[in-house]
Amino acid sequence: MELLKKRVLDLKEGYRQNVALFGNRYIGKTAILQHFLANLDEEITVLYIDVENKDFRFFLDQFVGSLLHHYSSTRKLPLYEDVALLLESVQGSIPHTVSVIRKIYKDYHAKKLSTSFHGLLALPEIFTNETGRVCVLVLDEFHRLEEVTVPNAFAYLGKKIMTQKKCLYVVTSSNPQQAKKILSEKLSLLFGNFEMIAVDPLDPQTSREFIEETLQGIRIKEPLRDFLVDFTGGYPLYLHLVCKELVGLSVLHDQDEIFIPVMTQALENTIFNRWGLISRHFELMVQELAAGKGNQIIPALLMCLANDKHKADDLCAELGFKRNQVAGKINRLREEGVIFKNGNFYYFRDKLLKYWIKYIFQPRLKNVGIGPEQHRELFQQEFQSCIENFNVTSAKDLPLRVMELLYCFDNEAFDLNGRKYKLPLFREIVPWKVSNEQGQSLNVIKALTNEDVWLIAVKGENVSEAEVSALLEESRKNAPKPHRHLIISLKTIDENARLKALQERCWIWNEEEINALLTLFNKPYISR
Repeated sequence: MELLKKRVLDLKEGYRQNVALFGNRYIGKTAILQHFLANLDEEITVLYIDVENKDFRFFLDQFVGSLLHHYSSTRKLPLYEDVALLLESVQGSIPHTVSVIRKIYKDYHAKKLSTSFHGLLALPEIFTNETGRVCVLVLDEFHRLEEVTVPNAFAYLGKKIMTQKKCLYVVTSSNPQQAKKILSEKLSLLFGNFEMIAVDPLDPQTSREFIEETLQGIRIKEPLRDFLVDFTGGYPLYLHLVCKELVGLSVLHDQDEIFIPVMTQALENTIFNRWGLISRHFELMVQELAAGKGNQIIPALLMCLANDKHKADDLCAELGFKRNQVAGKINRLREEGVIFKNGNFYYFRDKLLKYWIKYIFQPRLKNVGIGPEQHRELFQQEFQSCIENFNVTSAKDLPLRVMELLYCFDNEAFDLNGRKYKLPLFREIVPWKVSNEQGQSLNVIKALTNEDVWLIAVKGENVSEAEVSALLEESRKNAPKPHRHLIISLKTIDENARLKALQERCWIWNEEEINALLTLFNKPYISR
């Protein structure tokens, strides 16, 4: 929000930096934009176009209607839903813009779609020249533009972005892979390049704050709250729906605190029941993915992935299909933002979707001899087990949890926060402690492969320069010299400590890197 506000202020001052928001479906991109646009001052004219699953006429009407409606509201003119009435209403105020719009519609009715589309893209500039008002043009799910409008739409769009310096372009996409390709290949511009921003699930701390606010004063103890954060993966939509269900159940049972039975009932209502909002959302998603010729294997593929078959060869062996048959379906799931790839691993970033496929969708398909009540009992037992496992794992101290994670590595390379790391198979992992000159101890893990030794410092708080020095001093005492030093800190490392560590070629991981690996290996988050 702050960045978008800054980009609007820059636009007013004559500097334009376009913005692209990427993120999974239902992660909140549109909600961010709607809040942002609703709070813009009246000097900015907003054009908001939702491109997904629309046709050219809808695109045309929304483009023109959005412009005229916003202009009319700031000039206190009548607000009509019909474009023709809006045109009549603003004719006296912006005659040139109106004449251009009438020509755009004339070309559309004459089936000159390319000419009509070119006219639309020129409209913000014409409007700005006539009114002196700068524009913000939002294209929601912009990667579908050529499906909705005309071939080579991005080429035409790129030319207009280059020349329309008083129009800020904000685009969103739920298909980051395709969107980044379009931006790099079709909209790589000399002027007007896009600043790319990932819209990710809420981090653990923000998720906790979200829960506290949505529960409206109803208490929830820290372990159960943290379980909900991990279970939903920080997705605002899931947190919102579950918390609203918790509020309703608390009122129904006259409770002012959430306990496990109410949490179980809330999750049963939202993700187990076929007409629960989250369950229905997932079911429609899978139906859409499985529709069409050749897509019948997608449900089986999703179940394999949910059962921790991460690699292409494992998936092919489990499904009984050849690699080329499975590869196309995997690519489709990646394009739709359902699964992701890290190294040779395919995985769900959406923890709740994975849980639903494994423990709710899969039993429905496979346990055909079990009745609805038995399904419900199995779900309740599994969910109780899920809470218990989370509590047991969360109670372990940080070094022990890191040691358990290290045992998962198997000579795989992973991308963490833009950097690639080769993580070996460790044959022995032992806890260690080192002390700095002030006598303060630092938890260290000594991890041994068949050939090398790694020294891994682990701390939940800030790591100081003295602690980095203590780690390096311990390293010098070892024979053979450690192959790798890794510092894991859940908080920001002091700048001097960071510089010293980087000079010694230490790897540095924070909460984000650790939780990315924990998601890959199906373990609960570690959070401050």
